[in-house]
Order: sequence, then structure tokens, then C-alpha cells
Amino acid sequence: MASVLVMKTFLRTTNYIQEPFNSDIHSNPLAFLRELNGLTIFDVKGIDETRTRVITTLIHGNEPSGFIALHQWLIAKVKPAVNIRFIVCNPEAAKLCPEFSHRYLYEAQDLNRYFDLSKDPKSCISLRAKQIIQAVREVNPEAIIDLHNTSGSSPAFGVSVSDNDKVLDLISLFTNKVILTGLHVGAIMEQDFSAPIVTIECGGATEQLSHQVAIAGVGKYTSNDCIFDHHADKVDIHRFPCRVELKPEIILGFGDYALLTADITVRTDIERLNQQLTPAGELIGWYNKGDNLPLIAKDEQGNDQLLQLLTLKNGCIYTKQSLQLFMATTKLDIANNDCLFYATIES
Repeated sequence: MASVLVMKTFLRTTNYIQEPFNSDIHSNPLAFLRELNGLTIFDVKGIDETRTRVITTLIHGNEPSGFIALHQWLIAKVKPAVNIRFIVCNPEAAKLCPEFSHRYLYEAQDLNRYFDLSKDPKSCISLRAKQIIQAVREVNPEAIIDLHNTSGSSPAFGVSVSDNDKVLDLISLFTNKVILTGLHVGAIMEQDFSAPIVTIECGGATEQLSHQVAIAGVGKYTSNDCIFDHHADKVDIHRFPCRVELKPEIILGFGDYALLTADITVRTDIERLNQQLTPAGELIGWYNKGDNLPLIAKDEQGNDQLLQLLTLKNGCIYTKQSLQLFMATTKLDIANNDCLFYATIES
């Protein structure tokens, strides 16, 4: 598998890079990536040096939009409104060949599931999460943006555990679509930094528009003296997502019909449903090995809401009511090790 361990440990040091460094930034983002060794922090002084904002990127090595935005911003030699700290979290995974194709360094060990420091606290991946948390806290930021790409083709959206106006203002710098969630998976946005923190899913990792979303949003986040300017009323909020996962030992396939080699088959164009509201009665896939779907759809309280979302009829899986799907993917490793998709009930 692409995510097989190819490096024995994360580097244990944190690399702080401060100005002046613009002349040393390679003009090509891939060449720039190859120069980074381990957790790397870029500190840039702003016009107002009493305040700091943080941007994290490459928590997942196959999600390059935030890194591309960082690279573009650095070579533009911008003087930000306030101090900016960029944290490049996992360049080791991103550097595995071919670059930007590996989500994590160790198979099935997702860094953005280890910010709950009680999970395997002595492991290298937990150490990296702890280093990132420390790098955020030591500058006492007024805001934190965590930049990602979606697992499949998708429009941009923001994710937060809070719906206060500052959080919504941050998201509005990048997109007007918001998911408010109480699901806890060990992500960095679940941490309490005594400052608003949001995750921005910029869209699909291979889409030029996603990079443009990141570049434009980083530009506004770094150049605006005030980023809390009451744009919260302009966002479209989706609440109470459920996380749809496979049950253990279930073999998944993607196809245009029920595959003989899979226990459950999901339609090959499932990512298209990220783009739109999905009505009740929409075909999702096929399952003909029993009366109960081998899926779990956990809500924020940990309850299984699968019967509220999907229904099985004559071996076909349909939406039971109007849903908004997020993060639907046809990448087998992510679907198997993480989830098939998130869904909010919209009816």
C-alpha cells in the first residue's frame, strides 16, 4: 500500500525558520518541500508585532493546497498585518514519492487523529502532535487556521466545533459553507487554544480551484488588520453531521453495479454528491448479503443514526431523506481506515 512505513521515526526536533529567509525560498513548491526536514515553522513579523495568527498545513501529506498557499505567500515577500506563524506539520509524509500522494507516514496512523494526547501517548505520531500543540500555544495566537483538502472532489467548506461569530468570521475568509460538529476524532481543531480555531477544507487535492481558495484565504487572513468583521451572517451552516463508517472486516468496492468481490459496493461517482444536496431516494450503492447494512453512522453523542440516513431495498442502498454529503471519497484506504463520508440531514 502507498502508506506503508518507509521512514522509521519522525524527526524529534522542531525547526524554527525566521526572517530574513525569502531569498532562500525555492521558486518551485516541490523543490521547497524537499528542503524541509521534520516539523518546520516559519515566523514572519507583522506591522503589529503584539499579535500573532497561526496557520497549520500538511497535517495530511496528500493535501497540498495549504502548503502551496504558504509557498506562494513566502515568495511574494508580503508584510502581514500581524505576526504570522506557519506550521508545516508533516512534510515527511508529503515527501514520500510521488510527492503529495501519502496521507500519513505510517499505515493507518492519521496525525489528525492523535491530537487527543491520551491516544498512544508514547508513540512518534503522538510526539509530533504534542510538538504542534506546543508550537501553537507558545505564541498565544488570536486565531488558528488549519488548512486541508477533501478526500475526494468537493467544494470548499469550513469545519468547527463552535458556532461563535469569530469562528464563522474566520471561515468566511475562505468559504461561505460551514459544518458545525460535535464529533470528536482527535483532530487539532478540537483542542482548546483559548482562541478561535477552524479547519478549512479547500476542496479536492488535485483541483486548481482548491489551491486558489487557499491562496486567496491566506491572503485575507494575513493582510487584514481585523479578521473578526461580522461576516458570520453570510455563511451557510450545516449542523449535526453523522460519520458513516464500515463495520469491521467488511470488504468495500466501488462500481457501477454490485461487485462479486466486495461485501458492499458504493457507486463510482459518489464524490459527485459532495457538490449538491442529495434528495431522498438517491442510489448510493449495493448490498445483498443480508437485511442490515454493514455500516455505522455515529452522531455527536455516539449513537448510530444509520436508519435515519440510509435504507436497503432489493439489494440497493438509498438515501432515506434529503442529505448533504461531505468528504465522500472513492479512495479505498481512506474509506476503509477513516470513513465513507459525513452527512447532515437537510429535510
